[in-house]
Amino acid sequence: MTESSATKESEPQKIEDVPYLTMGGAAIYQIQVRGNLDESWSEKLGGLKLETTMETATTVLTGSLPDQAALSGILNTLYDLQLPVISVEHLPQAK
Repeated sequence: MTESSATKESEPQKIEDVPYLTMGGAAIYQIQVRGNLDESWSEKLGGLKLETTMETATTVLTGSLPDQAALSGILNTLYDLQLPVISVEHLPQAK
């Protein structure tokens, strides 16, 4: 890896490269938590798809949410379940 390619990889995204988000707009999110959840939790977690990795004891929740209030509700539910959040990522919309 050259020095210039290493620098490019570590540079933060420019604001114009990030899709426009609003508090009331739908968006696709991926949330990773420490702990194992099975698909029976999907309905209580906004209908998100759940993928659990037993070896690392983590679950990844992925899907579209109608707004950031729904995202907040999901995060509150995970908190109530005492599942530490590892990451929350906004994913680009499919074209």
